[in-house]
Amino acid sequence: MKVALTCNTLPPGYSQESGDDTFAEFDAPSTVLAIRSALLRYCDSVEVVEADEDAYEKLKKGNFDLAFNIAEGIRGEAREAQIPAMLEMLGIPYSGSGVTTLAITLDKRRTKEVLVANGIRTPRFQLLTRGGDLSIDLKFPLFLKPNCEGSSRGITARSLVNSKEELEEVASEMVATYRQPVLVEEYLTGREFTVGLLGNPPEVLPVVEVGFEALPEGAPKFDCYEVKWIYDSLDVGYDTTVCPAHLDDDLRSRIEDVAKRTFEALEVRDLCRLDLRLDGDGEPSVFDVNALPGLIPDPAENSRFPKAAYAAGYSYEELIGRVFNAALRREGISR
Repeated sequence: MKVALTCNTLPPGYSQESGDDTFAEFDAPSTVLAIRSALLRYCDSVEVVEADEDAYEKLKKGNFDLAFNIAEGIRGEAREAQIPAMLEMLGIPYSGSGVTTLAITLDKRRTKEVLVANGIRTPRFQLLTRGGDLSIDLKFPLFLKPNCEGSSRGITARSLVNSKEELEEVASEMVATYRQPVLVEEYLTGREFTVGLLGNPPEVLPVVEVGFEALPEGAPKFDCYEVKWIYDSLDVGYDTTVCPAHLDDDLRSRIEDVAKRTFEALEVRDLCRLDLRLDGDGEPSVFDVNALPGLIPDPAENSRFPKAAYAAGYSYEELIGRVFNAALRREGISR
């Protein structure tokens, strides 16, 4: 079996810790190599295919049996769907979610609309468009983020606002910088969790709790680019995650239930990581869904999906194998 590993690799010299979030969604060469090495335990050959303008011709000529897809795409609001669309056009089966799901889950507003339509709790929200009205019918404090970004791009210490003046200033800057609408949602102050799901139907991996109490004075006390890529980095060394989270059976059951319902509602496949907080009623409320979760292999880097898999007893190679074999079974491919 010949497998294409479709991905976007960080350019040489780039570091998320620099504060420049331009390529924050891309994968480090070490991650790409670790996935390739893991895949070689399950197939004959793996060719890395960079998800750029030349990808289509490489996929067309590659004679691939399957693609293991972690590609973020290079531009556009539905960029995570670019490589899957090419693969479907060429008749190459692939791991992970399909074109429609990836287009929706990168669009935070559309994701929340699907959640609401399926009775899944999510914070009240509103979309601010470029050049549109900045009036808001939501209760402060509010949380702002670019509508179509991942890896916490555009989510900074200034994303939490407490007044109309702050809202207008931060939203205007965000629209100008990222050239897209801004999602505004009511900020929930309850405990925050991230949940990994693996397989079809999905296994819910041990829940990760995200906490900010140990961060130094002056650091944001919510998940944002600075927390994820600077404070919680190898160089600085703050750990904002606990896995498995300390949960009673009732809360764990409710978190797992909403995670599986979200997976089903958005027609996610093979793997997923979603973020949620407890709302004012103590109920899990989903605020983000990542159908292409990060797969950084080094446990010290606190990549949350692998961290949950390690807590479940999987090695990195077994995690990649579970995703790979889930895709094969779903596609009816036998090795």
